[in-house]
Amino acid sequence: MEAIDYYKEEFTLKVGVLRNGDAQITVVTSILGPKDKIQEEIASILNQTNLTEEEAVAKFEEEQLSSYIASLKNTGVETKNQTFKVTSIREDNFTVVFTAYAEKFANYYSYDGYWEIIVDPTRGYGAMQIPDTGLSQKMELHSTFIIELPEGAELVEYPQAYAKEFGQSKFSVTSKVEGNKVIISSDIYLEENLSPEGFRALFGDYNAFYIRYTTPYEGEETYQSVKTEQYLRAEILDDGTTELFIRDTYIEPKEQVEFIKLQINLMGAENVTGLILQNYLQGMVAQGMTVEDANASILGLDKEGPLTIETNYLLKNFTKLINGTYEYSFDPTLLNPSQLGYRAQNEINQSLKIEFILPPEAEIVEVPKNISREVKGNTYFLSTKVDGNRILITANVFVRYGAPFEDVYSLVGDVERGYIRYRLSSEGTNLTTTQIAGVAGAVILVGVAIFMLKKR
Repeated sequence: MEAIDYYKEEFTLKVGVLRNGDAQITVVTSILGPKDKIQEEIASILNQTNLTEEEAVAKFEEEQLSSYIASLKNTGVETKNQTFKVTSIREDNFTVVFTAYAEKFANYYSYDGYWEIIVDPTRGYGAMQIPDTGLSQKMELHSTFIIELPEGAELVEYPQAYAKEFGQSKFSVTSKVEGNKVIISSDIYLEENLSPEGFRALFGDYNAFYIRYTTPYEGEETYQSVKTEQYLRAEILDDGTTELFIRDTYIEPKEQVEFIKLQINLMGAENVTGLILQNYLQGMVAQGMTVEDANASILGLDKEGPLTIETNYLLKNFTKLINGTYEYSFDPTLLNPSQLGYRAQNEINQSLKIEFILPPEAEIVEVPKNISREVKGNTYFLSTKVDGNRILITANVFVRYGAPFEDVYSLVGDVERGYIRYRLSSEGTNLTTTQIAGVAGAVILVGVAIFMLKKR
């Protein structure tokens, strides 16, 4: 056999799906080149001080088993009864086999009644960040996914044939159905130093990652609720000073809220409030504001329940006049649909309340219009009330677990920015689009670690 001087791999994933969505999985990975790299890998495994060859291989298998388990857990798949074995350790064929019982390998979504399995014929290259110089080596990857559905399953959707080329590089997918088995194969050929443009050309339009099927029985859904509330109160005083109060309340997921409380207590509440203020103040000063006073507090650390962060500011130069009209702008949707990926992996319930108090002589020119929408049980509303010089805006978005991107986009995708515009008879104040983005954007300093919405 001619020696292969580039990276070549054959990969097979066999999945036997059970009625409840669990599955028995087998992963076989064979590295067939380059020969020198395989030799280096074998040497690194076997050259262990005070270990026989058999003991060295066993040590490698144990280390790799832990790595596989952790990697799958990171993608949301819990496993048990795992094994990892080296089945070939030749210089032209290094093969390893991983087996496991995987819980919830197929997910059930009552949203549309589908069971769903994710496969990735791109082998990760569709989402990989490629450096400007490309990848430094030539690669050849052959992958096969054999998915055996449970008895009584009715196939709804699976990856279809696909092919793209860029120069000498190629990506192709083929698929077939044999009884209750779905067999998907992909071939990837990547030339050395293929540019990011080349990767986009090959993989950028590919999105057929899903096998969907129905069964006569419903599955059990496991997901978390994400629930937050934000309140912002800005009072514009006659002398141009602004009193700003912001309160963020993190309610669910409860376990993660309690975990963040623990982290805050370990760091010290005073240290964390200092970081919060520092984060805000840097942004305010950068926007030309003068902070005359500021304080922050964290509530709920000593008991179970919501975590609340409150901040108060007394500001000068917080507002500016633009062509005779003062303006305050904000994003009322509370959610960017692209945050969710192709499906919402959480139930989402996020609320916003803005109280805007103008000087008594202010003439209100524009306020956000009321909105109320419902798309397949997902809801969004925005309500504006004006009482003299006080404007109260409330908004809420609720997204069901499993809602696809298209439905979330239909709900909020075309909702425009909200504006409060007003005039003053004398020199006054205004909150600009850029400035409010800086204020609201800093609110998530602590909570961002909790409420990153899961993508798949």
